[in-house]
Amino acid sequence: MSYNSFIYLFVFLAVAWGAWAVLPQRGRPFVLLAASMVFYLVSARQYVLYILAVAAEAWAGWQPLPRHDALFAPGNPDLAAPHPTAKKKQVASLKKFTVGFGAVLSVAALLAVKYLPFAVRVWNALAAWLPGSPSLAVPSFVQPLGLSFFTLMAVSYVVDVYRGACAPAAHYWQVLLFLGFWPHVVEGPFDRYGALAPALFDPPRPSYRSLTFGVQRILWGLFKKMVIADRAYMCVKAVFDDWVQYSGAAVVLGTLLYTLELYAEFSGCMDIVCGSAEMFGVPLAENFRQPFFSRSVGEFWRRWHITLGAWLREYVFQPLVLSKPMQKFTQFCRGRFGPAAARQWPVWAALGVTWALIGLWHGAAFIYLLYGLYYFALQWLGELAEPLLLKALPGLPAWRQKPVYRLWQTVRTFGLVCFGMLLFRANGVRAAADMLVSLFQPYGKSLLIKLDARDMAVLVIGAAVLFAVDWLHTRGHHLRAEIAARPLVLRWAVYIGAVLLVMIFGAYGDNYEPAATGLAFFSNVRLFLICIGEILL
Repeated sequence: MSYNSFIYLFVFLAVAWGAWAVLPQRGRPFVLLAASMVFYLVSARQYVLYILAVAAEAWAGWQPLPRHDALFAPGNPDLAAPHPTAKKKQVASLKKFTVGFGAVLSVAALLAVKYLPFAVRVWNALAAWLPGSPSLAVPSFVQPLGLSFFTLMAVSYVVDVYRGACAPAAHYWQVLLFLGFWPHVVEGPFDRYGALAPALFDPPRPSYRSLTFGVQRILWGLFKKMVIADRAYMCVKAVFDDWVQYSGAAVVLGTLLYTLELYAEFSGCMDIVCGSAEMFGVPLAENFRQPFFSRSVGEFWRRWHITLGAWLREYVFQPLVLSKPMQKFTQFCRGRFGPAAARQWPVWAALGVTWALIGLWHGAAFIYLLYGLYYFALQWLGELAEPLLLKALPGLPAWRQKPVYRLWQTVRTFGLVCFGMLLFRANGVRAAADMLVSLFQPYGKSLLIKLDARDMAVLVIGAAVLFAVDWLHTRGHHLRAEIAARPLVLRWAVYIGAVLLVMIFGAYGDNYEPAATGLAFFSNVRLFLICIGEILL
């Protein structure tokens, strides 16, 4: 069940919200749990055991925690033993083992399902150079829906409990609801247990504001997904899947449209899921903050997939910087290369590992590893070049305050991001290399690839609306609140207009006709309303 499907929008959400709103407060968490399990069963019935098992492991691992903490309680006779410090270290080691063991168990299935086939292929490629060619059979797994997201959220829960950032869940169903909450189980965002627990387990009263604001955001997400992303996909798929047929301007167009498609697709999905959660009074973390107005690659990644970056920074980068191996590396750098190297090199080593993981997070293939290392190289080279630029151009700091230079920074960052998008979307390293070479070859055919002039016009207008809204947000406007403050007639005119735009101009399927499919969607809605009327009457 996709988030933009008719069943999800007009049946699942309506029934779930109605049950949640009608039941008393103590019953609402169980409505959310039941709805989440129904969503997962409908979407991936055969893999529901994965999320049940991960939730069970994360919950059960911390049940002995109160007994561990009791050993530190004042007056405990064990602490008066001849060696109380040793006793405390023993308990601390036990807790550290608990969190380590829990984290390993949580990621074991993820590593096996998502990365083991890739590791075996790499081994076989290396083994081909060895005598006897000791190759292994490549296993084949089907990745359960949302495995990456709820696994890493389980790790964050275990680590946060260990750090004392949140109390452990009292009941298994609470962990299951946190991990399996349907709006974020498929594509995120990554949320913290401590941030979601109050709204999930002690939900607020239903309100007109949360309902209408949630519907507003869902409509905006549907516009981005169905009007922009699904239409741009037609051209993008043709260019990248049959790249040898295209060159020059066609590759540039395909790359630009893919950048637009991915942003509209991903952020649109986040709008739909955040709007869905908002209807139930649950505030999910924001995953995008107008990334294409960034003036550097680092700023771009602080605005793009925000929760993934935050997760990796807190649970990978920082622990890696503070780890004992990295401390030894710091001492080595200080002894061999001086204090400046000791301050910089360990940080860049940890950042390189983090960027490699970001690349591999998106897929188990060398092209994704190259994608991650590309952004690491940009930041690393930018850091190295900064002192040289300031020395060569003393007036550069003053220039950076001028609007023209800020515009240049934004355009430059957008170009670098588009280059990264080409790497990300290409069908392997060889295809990416071929497409980069083809950029310098002319393309003499029509640029209306799988799209006609009307589709291109819709894309241009849709992209203009998207970036205009993002620009207004960067200027401090809160458009949903501003719309909600307008008179009733104007508000509902905006809502109905948004629905009609999505219905009429949405792209449906590989060979769609916007008007025809819009009418078909109208027919589905009309049939649904007639059925509801017959039931009520």
